[in-house]
Amino acid sequence: MTNLPTMKHEKISTLQTVLTVTSTVYAVGIVSLPRSIAEKAQTPDVWQGLLLSSLLGLVAVFINVSLCRRFPGETFYKISTRVAGKFIGHLINLSFIVYCLLVCSHVVRMMAEFIKALALERTPISAILIPFLLLVGYLTSGGLHVMVRLVELFFPLTFVVFLLLIILNINHFDPDYLRPVFHKGWRPILQSLEVVPFSTLGFESMLILTSFMVHPQKAWKAGAIGYSVAMGLYLLMVTMVIACMSVEEVSRLQWPVVSFAQQIEFPGAFLERFELLFIVLWTIKIYMTTANYYFYIVAGLSQLTQKWNRYIYYLPLVLLFAAAMYPQNFVEIDRMGQFTGYFGVVACAVIPLLLLISSFIFRRKGSLNAYSR
Repeated sequence: MTNLPTMKHEKISTLQTVLTVTSTVYAVGIVSLPRSIAEKAQTPDVWQGLLLSSLLGLVAVFINVSLCRRFPGETFYKISTRVAGKFIGHLINLSFIVYCLLVCSHVVRMMAEFIKALALERTPISAILIPFLLLVGYLTSGGLHVMVRLVELFFPLTFVVFLLLIILNINHFDPDYLRPVFHKGWRPILQSLEVVPFSTLGFESMLILTSFMVHPQKAWKAGAIGYSVAMGLYLLMVTMVIACMSVEEVSRLQWPVVSFAQQIEFPGAFLERFELLFIVLWTIKIYMTTANYYFYIVAGLSQLTQKWNRYIYYLPLVLLFAAAMYPQNFVEIDRMGQFTGYFGVVACAVIPLLLLISSFIFRRKGSLNAYSR
């Protein structure tokens, strides 16, 4: 399938691909996205911008899958060099690796800030990051199968807790907080698109995962379902948070979803701190997302260096730690996320589209019997 020796026998099912895509998309943005999008739009029409971004993301999934289907059994790193040539292809691959590195660093820094603010106030950020990153490297060293198994294990639990978070807040739902609809037109909706790119990324997973599927002909189905489920969860959460707390209140909160969880009250003071359960499972979710992107980094470095050994799993952690520690405050962290989102759109949607068009123009295509290798 590919010249990465330890990965050539790793195959994942269609369901595993769906769950992996969903876990990659639905991650760190959930705790801060309601605040970011409400602050930018300043209207109850926040869900329309998120819905529009989701539809554009599905288009990107289709582009990425279409590109991979033209080169059966090959990852994006190999496809780019075949279509664009070695020099330009390596630059494209390097940009994709840098993008994954930025995503990982932003995700783990947000996680560290979140944990520090809510539970470990006196703990340095570096003391939270270092053990977390080492665990990411350790999980990645087990290969794709181990990572997918972890996703299968925890996804149902995180999904159930998510639904409980929504259901138990139904009594706080006020439809008036979602009205009026379109009372300021399209302008605030389009403005909200400036802050959602990072949270809607994840469609690029199909650039890597398609070549590992047992049935790659089902890649579009797996990618579309996985991405739609993740964005559906985002859309439901953002809408519920706004409908229960109002745009004005949400825009003033650093972690609105935590406040949303703190509203839950059980009779007889049973399970008073439901948000703690959410925080624990959210941290596990971040762990899975970071591991997925880190695997993409390792796969890319092994492709560029033509080596795959145990050092590959841990050496990028140094760069990842440095990038995660670079922002000095929340303003810089938000700017980092915004830049990563825009960069991701170019690296994971625009460039694959150009490669797909070029493959048709120059009639570049992989071998049909590559699926059987």
